[in-house]
Amino acid sequence: MIKAVLAFSMFAAVPSAYAADFGLQRLDAAAVAAPAPGAVLAEPQPAPAGVPQDLVYRFGRLRNDLRRLDSDTIWLRSDLDRLERDARRISMGNSPDHFFQNDLQRKAWEMQRFDTETQRLRREVGAVLQLAVKSDELNREARNIEMDASTLLNRFQFEIENAATRLEWAVRGAKPELVGYNAQWNAMDISRSARQLAWNARDLRYDAQDLVRRTQP
Repeated sequence: MIKAVLAFSMFAAVPSAYAADFGLQRLDAAAVAAPAPGAVLAEPQPAPAGVPQDLVYRFGRLRNDLRRLDSDTIWLRSDLDRLERDARRISMGNSPDHFFQNDLQRKAWEMQRFDTETQRLRREVGAVLQLAVKSDELNREARNIEMDASTLLNRFQFEIENAATRLEWAVRGAKPELVGYNAQWNAMDISRSARQLAWNARDLRYDAQDLVRRTQP
């Protein structure tokens, strides 16, 4: 009976000792893993964010608007040259054309519309310039924008402005009773809008070049 009691007591002591030893191991491991006093734990760094899709869309929309303006003004020099020929024909033939000044007025309104659109695009380039980040995707769009802006500048500065000036002088050289008494004012408006187009296109091209530099990875 005594032997049985002793055997039972020894058997019960084994799990207790094992549990105690296991507990000590856990405490030792926790002590090793614990940071030293005053240590600064590194915060996990988030993955770098991609380019916002709304910014990519804005670059693309600006490029499309520039190409639309390019398409709308591609025949503008031909229109101004035709009006110049009409003015000289009326003057040389000494025959009045009461519809000529209406044609000039419509072209003056159109020139103002182009000037307004060029100003808007210039402001938009300035706006995206403040949001620009280094990105291959944005840089490709910026290079397209710069190329289109250069095309518009060359057209407005070397073609449209000169054609508008020639038109103005042709109308000034005609008698008002032949070309209409408002013709000279309309021709002056066309010439002024042409100069403004060239100025705005020059500033737009400068900003577009800066946009290329700012998005260059």
